[in-house]
Amino acid sequence: MRVGIIGPTDLTMLSMFLGMKKEDVISKAARVGEEIAKAGHELWVNPDGGMLAAVAEAYKAAGGRRHVVLFPSDQDPWPNEQVQPYRNTADDVQERPDWFHTNYAVVSEVDVCVCVGLSAGTFTELGYVKWDEEFHRGHLRRLVVVRELVRGGSLPPEYSAKFRDILRYVNTVEELPPVLREEAVQEPLSLA
Repeated sequence: MRVGIIGPTDLTMLSMFLGMKKEDVISKAARVGEEIAKAGHELWVNPDGGMLAAVAEAYKAAGGRRHVVLFPSDQDPWPNEQVQPYRNTADDVQERPDWFHTNYAVVSEVDVCVCVGLSAGTFTELGYVKWDEEFHRGHLRRLVVVRELVRGGSLPPEYSAKFRDILRYVNTVEELPPVLREEAVQEPLSLA
């Protein structure tokens, strides 16, 4: 099963919004990566720091079998030099034409997407989930939101209402493993 991760790259801001120590936020991200690795799933992330890097590092350290980094090959409209180092951490680098397609792929080419916090960029990726659900009738089977990593504990109501058929909340990262097991027995995603 392919598991995508969306979340903030600015850990200082995330920890401030959550009222948690930065080390505790990183520890929770690491637990997400470890659980995905233990479950034997692939990890798909965009190339960046913060929560994405923390999850990916823990995934690899826990013996994760396939870490896929989605990479924007074009530097227009935004540069990609700053994220080049994250290519080196991957088992597989899959290039997409630009950042738009990279952000879309992390929520549309996976079976399950786990949201490990909110940021302006994360809202962009959630917007892509909306359009994919509406026009492709949903490649993504499940969007899992970890409440303890989201300020206020839930997505804005507009998102919760729109995603009600695929949205699943877990209160803590410790509640993630059963959800991953449940989703793993579902029909695999076909990108045909």
